[in-house]
Amino acid sequence: MNYDAKSVEKKWQEFWEKEGIYRFDFNSNREIYSIDNPPRYASGALHLGHATHYTHIDFIARYKRMRGYNVFFPLCFDVNGMPIEVNVEKLNNIKMREMERHKFIQLCEEFANSKIDTMKMQFKILGESMDPTIYYQTDSPEYRRITQLTFLDAVEKGMVYRGMHPVNWCPRCSTAIAESEIVYINTQTDLYYIKFDVENKYVTIATTRPELIPACLFIAFNPRDERYKDLENRKARIPIFNREVPIIADESIDMEFGTGIEMVCSIGDRNDLKLIKKHGFEIIQSIDDQGRMTDIAGEFSGLYTLDARKEILKRLEEEKRLVKVEKIEHNVGTCWRCGTPLEIVNKEQWFIKTVELKDRILQIANELKWYPEFMKKRLEDWVNGLEWDWVVSRQRYFATPIPAWICPDGHVVYASKEDLLKRNSHVDPTVENPPVDKCPICGKPLKGVEEVFDTWVDSSISPLFNTYFYRDNNLFKKLYPMSLRPQAHDIIRTWAFYSIIRCDIATGNKPWNDIFIDGHILAEDGRPMHASWGNVVDPLKIIEEFGTDPFRYFAATCTLGEDTPFRKRELVHGKKLLNKLWNVANFVEMNIKSKSEIYPEDSMDLWILSEFSETLENVTLFMDQYRYDRAIRELDEFFWHVFADHYIELIKYRVSKNLGTQYTLYNVFLGIIKMYAPFMPHITEEIYHRLFSKYEGKISIHLETWPEKYEKIFLDEGRIVKEIIASLRRYKNENNLRGINEVIIISPRFDITSAYDSIKGSLGISKLEIIKNASLKEIIVEAKPDLSKIGPLLKNSVSNFMEIFKNIPPERLLEGFEFKGIKIPKDYFEFKKIYTFKGKKVDVININDVTIIIK
Repeated sequence: MNYDAKSVEKKWQEFWEKEGIYRFDFNSNREIYSIDNPPRYASGALHLGHATHYTHIDFIARYKRMRGYNVFFPLCFDVNGMPIEVNVEKLNNIKMREMERHKFIQLCEEFANSKIDTMKMQFKILGESMDPTIYYQTDSPEYRRITQLTFLDAVEKGMVYRGMHPVNWCPRCSTAIAESEIVYINTQTDLYYIKFDVENKYVTIATTRPELIPACLFIAFNPRDERYKDLENRKARIPIFNREVPIIADESIDMEFGTGIEMVCSIGDRNDLKLIKKHGFEIIQSIDDQGRMTDIAGEFSGLYTLDARKEILKRLEEEKRLVKVEKIEHNVGTCWRCGTPLEIVNKEQWFIKTVELKDRILQIANELKWYPEFMKKRLEDWVNGLEWDWVVSRQRYFATPIPAWICPDGHVVYASKEDLLKRNSHVDPTVENPPVDKCPICGKPLKGVEEVFDTWVDSSISPLFNTYFYRDNNLFKKLYPMSLRPQAHDIIRTWAFYSIIRCDIATGNKPWNDIFIDGHILAEDGRPMHASWGNVVDPLKIIEEFGTDPFRYFAATCTLGEDTPFRKRELVHGKKLLNKLWNVANFVEMNIKSKSEIYPEDSMDLWILSEFSETLENVTLFMDQYRYDRAIRELDEFFWHVFADHYIELIKYRVSKNLGTQYTLYNVFLGIIKMYAPFMPHITEEIYHRLFSKYEGKISIHLETWPEKYEKIFLDEGRIVKEIIASLRRYKNENNLRGINEVIIISPRFDITSAYDSIKGSLGISKLEIIKNASLKEIIVEAKPDLSKIGPLLKNSVSNFMEIFKNIPPERLLEGFEFKGIKIPKDYFEFKKIYTFKGKKVDVININDVTIIIK
C-alpha cells in the first residue's frame, strides 16, 4: 500500500475542521499556553515567507497541545490601513479623496472580506491548527472599540497630545508616517554646486535639493573650517529669490560633504530640523500635503517638487549660478507602503508619548525571554536612537477613527469612556454626536475628527484583545500576559515596540512571557524574492507538487532568527522521509496484531528504548527553546539512522514471536510519530489511525500526550552492539555471504554478552563467541612507501632509497626507518596486515575497543 499524500492531506484537513480538534477550552483547568498570532494582512496573496512563518508558529501550537496545555491560537486577520486603500484605488481606478468617505470605506471592507475566505483556505491547506472559535479581524466594531478604549486610557494618563509638529509625510498617500515605518533606500542622486552671493563675492554650496532654495533659513559651516571663518555673522543672498539669510557656525556641519558649507532649509531633512530648532528659527511650510511647492516658492508655487527642481535648475543655469553637478550615493527615506520619497512637513497631528518611556520599554524588554537572545539588541538600538514621539494619526479613511471632536479654537473633547464600555462597537465621530453639546471651554460647536489611527495602533493591542481586556475581567486575569509573541525581525521596531508601549500604558505589565523572532525566506540564489527578478517561489505550487508535509519539513529546517534561502532539496528529503515512515508503518502493521503489554527483557530492546528516551529529552529541550530545526534533525537521526536502519533490521528474525520486542516496536514507533506530529501532521494522523487509535483511544494524534521516556539501560553497550552488527552486515554484503560460519567478539571494556541472541540471530551466524580477552596475532606482509610524503623528505635520494627498500623486511618499518641520517616516520608507509587466531588466518574488524574475528 503506497502513501497517497494528496488524498490523505485533504481527508485529515476536513476531519480536523469538522471535529473541532484545535479548539481552546474556556472551561478547562489545564495550564494555558497562549500565542499572540500575527494577524495576516488581508491582501489575499500568500508568499513563501507567510507560509513558512505561520508553519513555524503552528509547530509550537501543536507541540504545546501534546504537552498538555490548553492552547490559545486564534485565527485572525489584519484588516486596516493604507495597503487595502491603495488596492481599492487601483482596482476601481479611483482616488480616495474624490469619493464620499463612507462609500470608500465600504469598498475597502468588501475588498478585504473578499480575500479572507481564500486566506482561510490557504491556512487549511498548510495544515495550520488555528482556532476559528476565537477568530478576530482588526476592523471589527468590537476590536476597534478596544483600540479606542485603550487610547482613552493613554489620554487619562497624560500620554496623548495633539500639536503642530514636524512629521514624516508621504505625498502619494497624503498621510503622516511614523519613524518606524520609514524604509531607507540607498540610491544615486545628483549633488548640485550653486553660487550664493556674500556681499561683493560668492560662496559655493552643494545641495541635493535645489527646489528648497526658497525655504532656506540660514547658511551654516563648521567653526573648525578655516575656509569660512570670516563669514560668521555675515549675510548671504539666496539665488533667484534675492533674499538675505544669516551665516552661522555650527560644529555639526560635515566639512567633508560638498564644499563644507550648507544651506539649512525648512525642512530639507532631519538634520535641517535639528539645526532650525537649535538656533531658534521658525519653521516655514515649503511643501504642501500633495508634494507641491507653497507660496514661498513664488513663481514656482503649485509645482510638484521634482518639476520645481527642473525649473529652478534652468533658472540657475541661465544666471550662471550652477557650478557643477556630481553623482553621489544618497540614503532616502521612503513610504513603507508605496515607496514614495518622504517629506518632513509641519502638521497638526496626534501623538502618543514614547520618548519619555524609553527606560521603561528597555526594562520590559529585559523581562521578556527572547529567542534568539541576540534579537533583543535590535529593539534596544531602536529605542536608544528614538528622537520623536509616535505620531498616531493618519489622514486616511479605512482605519479606526480617533474618538474625539474639536472646536474651531482647537479644544478637544474625547468620547465618553463610560459610554464606550457599555457599547459593543466603536465610536465614529464623523457620523456620531459628541458627548456634550458644545465645547466646554469656549462654548463653540464641535466637529468630529476625520483622522484615523495608524494601523499599528490597532495591531499593537492584539495581546489585550486576545486576553479579553475590557471584555471579560476574569478571562483577562486568566490569560494575561500571553505566553508567546511570534513575529519577524523586520517589525521589531513596530509591532513588538508598539505592543510593549500600548500594553504597558493599559496594564503596567509586559504583554507576553516569550518572544520569538523569525527570519525571512530568500530565493534559492540567496537574494530577496522579487517578481521582476523572476525568483519568486509560490508555496501553493510547491504543495501541489510535493504535498503539505514535505513543505512543512522544509519549514522545520529553517533556523529561528536567520534568513534562509529556499532549498528544494529539503522538500525532496521530506518526501523521502514520508515514504520511510510509511514503509516502517507497513512493517509494524505486518508484525503487530495486537498491543503487547509485556515489557522487554532483551538487551537490544532495552537499548532502543534508551536511545528513544535520549532523543525524546533532546527534542523536548529544543522545542521548549523554539529550536524546531535542531529538534527535527535530532528526530531524523534517531528515526532514520538508528531505529529504521539498525533496530528494525536486528529484530526481523524475532519480532513475530517475541512479545517484549513487539511492545518495544509498538511504543517506540508510536513515540516517533508523536514527535513528528507537530511537523508533519497529516502522515502522522494517517499512521496513528491505521495502527494505534484502536488501542490508544484518541480521535486524533494531535490530542495525544507527548511521549514519556524510559529508564536508560544498556545505552553505551547497545551502541557498541549496533556498530558490531552494522560492520558484520557490511562484511556479509561485500563478500556476498548469506550467513557467517563463526564469529568471535573480543570486548574487554563492555559486557555485551546479553546481546548474544540479537547478534547471532540478526546476522545468521552459525557459531558465536563473546569473550573479554584473546590472543590475536598481527603479521605485516607488505609495506608500501607513500611517495607523496617521502619524495619531499628525501628529494634527490628517493631512487636510492627505493633500491634499498626492496630488501627491507616490512615489520622493520613499523618503528620508522633511518636513511642517510634522515628519519622516515612509520606513517609514511602503508602496511598490509593479516591476522591469525589459534594458528589460523582470520578476518578482523576493529571497532573502538572491540575486535571482531571472522573465521
